[in-house]
Amino acid sequence: MELRQLEYFIAVAAHQNFSRAAEHVHVSQPSLSIQIGGLEKELGTRLFDRLGRKVVLTQAGELFHVHAERALRELDQAEQVVQELLGAKRGRLVVGALSTVNSYLIAPLVSRFKQRFPDIHLQVHAQASTDVVNGLLSHHLDIGICLLPLTHPHLTTVPLFEERLALVAPAHMIIGTHRARMRDLAGLPLILMPVDYCLRKMVEAECAKAGVHPQVVLEMSSPEGILQAVEEGTGATILPELFVRSRRPGPALQVIDLYNPTPRHAVGLAYLTKRHRSLAAQEFAALCQTTMRDLQSHPSPTEPTQRGKRATGHSVPSAEKPSSVYRNSASTLKVRRPVG
Repeated sequence: MELRQLEYFIAVAAHQNFSRAAEHVHVSQPSLSIQIGGLEKELGTRLFDRLGRKVVLTQAGELFHVHAERALRELDQAEQVVQELLGAKRGRLVVGALSTVNSYLIAPLVSRFKQRFPDIHLQVHAQASTDVVNGLLSHHLDIGICLLPLTHPHLTTVPLFEERLALVAPAHMIIGTHRARMRDLAGLPLILMPVDYCLRKMVEAECAKAGVHPQVVLEMSSPEGILQAVEEGTGATILPELFVRSRRPGPALQVIDLYNPTPRHAVGLAYLTKRHRSLAAQEFAALCQTTMRDLQSHPSPTEPTQRGKRATGHSVPSAEKPSSVYRNSASTLKVRRPVG
């Protein structure tokens, strides 16, 4: 059964005449008659009684007419919905975003997106980078924000920004410098993500460049949970600086620059190359780029913890004050915990 057969059938029923119906749908009368005959043959019954030059619906034709009109009406509505979707008026967009990026980028991004597209149903899932990739490949996500580089034959990536990592330590952990070299992490108790997480692999790769084997005392998959464990004094951690700043670290934490090398990773958008991207998805990607640029150019208000200072506002003791810091010949940082 073809769509044009339904359209021809509706036209004949409305005009009760083959000639006028053919003129209405812009086909010849013989062509229209052939299509109606084919429809009746497929249904196994006559749909019209021919009364001279006039035709009227049979009982079967009347029943079929109700459903044929409904089918055409639904198709018209379906076409309208698709056109609205292309115009970003309605529809659904499912996004997967890195858990760390989710904390500082998604809130302002979603606010801007919903202001422009209030009728788009938006879902944002905070995930690990590997889960974002798997969600894209399984068609569960429309667009992803993940770590780069990402090489996959079915995915297209667009770089967004570079995320710098910082050392976060309890306020009572004396680190003795405004900045810390990667090699100075040797012997420092660290709380990191599990070994299968991209962020953990990147931290270990940067440590390897500096000839350091990280001393991991705890593994946790939640960056928020890691910060809480650091605040409780379990150890230090290495996390994206923007994420840490977005959590507004209080007096129990200190945030310290890392250098030589400065650990950083690229973050970008990803989507299936051969999957159609709706206008909503394209606009979300564009807003993602502009929102990130705005965040980088307009730093957040002054936070309780300042870079290179203790949480109490006093400078971190320098290396020239041996009473505050214990170092060995390899410049390995040591931890001094309060007695009692």
